[in-house]
Amino acid sequence: MYNNESAGPALDEFLDLLGQRVRLKGFTKYRAQLDNKTDSTGTHSLYTTYKDYELMFHVSTMLPYTPNNRQQLLRKRHIGNDIVTIVFQEPGALPFTPKNIRSQFQHVFVIVRVHSPCTDNVCYSVAVSRSKDVPPFGPPIPKSVTFPKSAVFRDFLLAKVINGENAAHKSEKFRAMATRTRQEYLKDLAENFVSTATIDSAVKFSFITLGAKKKEKIKARKEAHLFSVGAITWSVCTRDFGQSMDVDCLLGISNEFIVLIEEESKNVVFNCSCRDVIGWTSGIMSIKIFYERGECIMLSAHDNCGEDIREMVQRLEVMPFKTLL
Repeated sequence: MYNNESAGPALDEFLDLLGQRVRLKGFTKYRAQLDNKTDSTGTHSLYTTYKDYELMFHVSTMLPYTPNNRQQLLRKRHIGNDIVTIVFQEPGALPFTPKNIRSQFQHVFVIVRVHSPCTDNVCYSVAVSRSKDVPPFGPPIPKSVTFPKSAVFRDFLLAKVINGENAAHKSEKFRAMATRTRQEYLKDLAENFVSTATIDSAVKFSFITLGAKKKEKIKARKEAHLFSVGAITWSVCTRDFGQSMDVDCLLGISNEFIVLIEEESKNVVFNCSCRDVIGWTSGIMSIKIFYERGECIMLSAHDNCGEDIREMVQRLEVMPFKTLL
């Protein structure tokens, strides 16, 4: 199969149904490890999309052919490392058996046999061969049914191929291979990118262990709550200059707004965007916040709690206020 130099009319007809031929050089979409710069893996390949998936096929007759090389390693390099393989059979072909294929990766074979190719009555029959530890997957293939050449058959076949690969990932053999691959990646990270860590290669699936250097205790950031995205509130007393009286309020400062809510009525009596604040002055027990064109609100702390005023200033200092030039 690897030594077929070119595709016959029946295969070309099937490929045209399955996807579109694309020029690899300069191809910017999913390329499945094919060379899109120097044509080292052929000049064209077969590409398509199905729902949210991109599919690039490794087509034997579109990959480079090497004369006098029975192994055809340039083709095996790609097809032999695929999980799902479509085997296309023309009329009169011998029955396919996966025993003829030796690969650590090919877990699912979808056999498509064409009937009456290149005629108005062309149709296809489908069968699946899978490794023992690959669970069954849909869509189910009706018994003794042939599929006419149509978009419905194309969608059925693409769904079968995608589901086959997803099912293979659940097999014990493939999961073990994936675990070993991840272990090698972790080992590479531990050995080459972490100076204080070692890995015990003698233990299967070993964990990264810390070196002898004692790990420094991470200290919590002092007053970290003052850097919160949400609002921080304080109980304050604000001066209502219109009525010449003091009003008990809750002051809230988030990273977007400053809000004053009257405690008794629960009404919002003041709000402005943080970007409209132009500055502030503070004393031991009070603070004035200036906004927009120079208007200000004056706030004082309850119960002689000067610590609240200090926290308000610290909160204001980390907010994205307007800069005066």
